[in-house]
Amino acid sequence: MRLLRSGALRFRLTLFAAFAISTLLAIAGVAFSYLFEVHVQRFVVGELTTHFQQLASGLAYDQTGALHSKAVMSDPRFAQPMGGMYWQVDERGQPSLRSRSMWDESFAVPTPPEGPEEDHAHVMPGPGGHEVLALEKLIILTDQSGQERRLVVTVAMERARVQGTISNFGKPLTAGLAVLYFTLLASVLLVIFLGLRPLKVLRESVEALRVGKASRVSGEHPDEVSPLVNEVNALVAAREKQLERARQRAGNLAHGLKTPLTVLSATASQLEGSGQMEQSTQIRLAVDQMRDLVDRELARSRMATSVSSHRSSLLPAVERVVDTCRRAPRGDVIDWIVDIPSSTQVAIDGTDLLELLGNLIDNGRKHARGTVRVTHDGTQLSVEDDGPGVEPDKMATIMRRGVKLDALSPGSGLGLSIVSDLAEVYGFELDLEKSALGGLKVSVTLPALS
Repeated sequence: MRLLRSGALRFRLTLFAAFAISTLLAIAGVAFSYLFEVHVQRFVVGELTTHFQQLASGLAYDQTGALHSKAVMSDPRFAQPMGGMYWQVDERGQPSLRSRSMWDESFAVPTPPEGPEEDHAHVMPGPGGHEVLALEKLIILTDQSGQERRLVVTVAMERARVQGTISNFGKPLTAGLAVLYFTLLASVLLVIFLGLRPLKVLRESVEALRVGKASRVSGEHPDEVSPLVNEVNALVAAREKQLERARQRAGNLAHGLKTPLTVLSATASQLEGSGQMEQSTQIRLAVDQMRDLVDRELARSRMATSVSSHRSSLLPAVERVVDTCRRAPRGDVIDWIVDIPSSTQVAIDGTDLLELLGNLIDNGRKHARGTVRVTHDGTQLSVEDDGPGVEPDKMATIMRRGVKLDALSPGSGLGLSIVSDLAEVYGFELDLEKSALGGLKVSVTLPALS
């Protein structure tokens, strides 16, 4: 039952269709078998009626009043002992006249007809203990003296032969229903496939939207799906507007706090100049903490949502960040190695990509002795340096906000923490390991878009 609730719609429709078809065909099979059995019994009764007419036409009384049959029955089984076809003529108070196939047995007619217009056809015990399907009729025959005499004529066929015919019909019926079942099921599967194809197209469109191959869900969709497409597009537009407003508010907040923080820094400098070192240190510490907090929240507010509808070119962004780092302290003496295909595009907002690259590459610049290498293998973006590296037990530590393993290096210690935040928002995997260059290698799962 849980599978029915959570399984694919195609699977559930197929399961329900298979159940419905099998149920209907089972009912149809039972109905066909019943109708065929009724038809066979009617046919047998018709055959027995023909034999009755042959038998009744040959019945006559002789001069002694004895009943004789001069009829020549068309079916030779009447003349064979236990041949499967039987007849018997009964007259009250007189011995029965029987076919040779009856041998020395006789029918015990349960309900003899009361008038010539009555026909009784039913199943009853026959010779050898076998059931027979019997037809009973009442006829009135005039003897030699002109007296009317009432005779009950019974013509019967062994029921096993009738049941055999019905059973033989059941085998091809079952085979035919099985073929019909699989034909109908295949037809239903085709209908389900064609009917659900618009949902597959919609899923592919949403997937393209998610990975950044498209900015909106587009294409022709059925009327039943179009409202959903419109709602998804409206939701994407609303999220983009919310993101833009959040970035604007973050920028306004940064500008609004810049002046008070500058005033506080100036006040700390004045206090330091007047010899009030303790008060100056406390103010500077508070200002630094506030700047770190503002920088971190500004970085987070600039991040796009994890369901990105953007695609950005990777190589131009890397070259732009590397060019900026060349003008930073020691940037001009570092050997910058960039190995990224020019056509590589990734599903990340352009601003977020620059934020990611800026923190990773600048971190490499700060700790490199002479080489920083930036590569992309189609799946991962890696930034390596030939610096002192990081001990394995300290890998997790440097991801924390404000943590700096080298207290003498410039910066607030937010770089890799911001990278970690970006990876969490976008669902990327962030991996730290020792580089082949000797320093730290930071890898981010950032697949190239096709």
